[in-house]
Amino acid sequence: MNKRKIVFISLVVLSFGSRIAGETGPVSATVPMVLDHNRMTVEIAFKRVDGSLRPARAWVDSGGTTVIAAEALARELGVDLSAMPAGSAQTFATKTAVPAMSLGGMPLDTEGMNLSVRSGRFAIPGVQAECILPARCLRRLHVVFDYPARKLTVARPGALKPRGTAVPCRVHPETGLFMIEAMIEGGKVALGVDTGSAGTWVSDKLTSAWLAHHPDWPYVVGAAGSTNFFGFPFETRGVLLCLPALAIGSVSVDREVAVLGLDQGIFEWYSQKSAAAVAGFLGAELIARFRLEIDFPAQMTWWLPGPPAAARDLDIVGLTLRAESDGSFTVAGVVASGGQPLVDGVQPGDKLLRVNGLDTMNAPMGAVIDALRGKPGDVRLLLLERQGKQLAVRATVAPLP
Repeated sequence: MNKRKIVFISLVVLSFGSRIAGETGPVSATVPMVLDHNRMTVEIAFKRVDGSLRPARAWVDSGGTTVIAAEALARELGVDLSAMPAGSAQTFATKTAVPAMSLGGMPLDTEGMNLSVRSGRFAIPGVQAECILPARCLRRLHVVFDYPARKLTVARPGALKPRGTAVPCRVHPETGLFMIEAMIEGGKVALGVDTGSAGTWVSDKLTSAWLAHHPDWPYVVGAAGSTNFFGFPFETRGVLLCLPALAIGSVSVDREVAVLGLDQGIFEWYSQKSAAAVAGFLGAELIARFRLEIDFPAQMTWWLPGPPAAARDLDIVGLTLRAESDGSFTVAGVVASGGQPLVDGVQPGDKLLRVNGLDTMNAPMGAVIDALRGKPGDVRLLLLERQGKQLAVRATVAPLP
């Protein structure tokens, strides 16, 4: 081989290497994640107007499409909030572009996005995070949701060697939401993969069909455990049951999966931001059983099982809780079986002040839900407030459903 060819090949290799390594940042970055109610938060950094970095705790929501910041964070970033209604509990869509964001030094995709803002301490009640990091910001990366190791890795495509069983997915090119096909009860079901949801929700058309085919399957009405997302009114009307098994590609999920069957219209709305129509989404209670990788541009996932959970999701006091903006928790509903509430002495609208020794005010939602869990037959002492008066209720942990 002559010298000219050697020089040419060397230049090609160097050029390829520089594209992979990048002159403007690292090839990959790994940061610790914190899990609460199965939902992950990580530290990211925003670039202020003066070029300095502002660290922020972000909720990683692969089912979300919008960067939402708590008001205090937005003001620190110099966002003009003069038109924002005072004390509004709704998100306020600004005309300010999302500032440059990075995770462990890796740039995140904010192209064409404007920032939304919410008043209060957090970007959304129930998640102790200053901002929401949606799938839209990850759509050009290879991402590892390593739940067993409590780590999140973002990398440039081609920089990582995948681990686990490969399962194709579909990715919406604009929103970044991704979906897979699962085998449930002998049929294929299109489902989103939603790290932002604590548990798995599906269309009531599916739950009705499963119960018609398996009339012996127990079920209750009302969200509990992982399926209690934020305590939306419709959660109290959902049909809660456990799937004995399902499969994601060739990956078998043999331990039961709690699912909440909800109105089909919810998933028609969700499908509008997905790559295709879905009949529900896998939540983090199931996803957290795995080290999950996704190469967004290649539309491929890899699933590597982790250790089994220490406690059953639905051995719990049957309450649906709603996280409030002020850090308190309200009973949105009481789980019912055969039309009868499973927890005596508790009413929708009650404020939940304490569970045993846990003061719920400003507590993470996961800590409150965990405090309701236990071994069937265990008793939890609930301190409630109703119409300005406090009352104590002894509630029994039950094996739902």
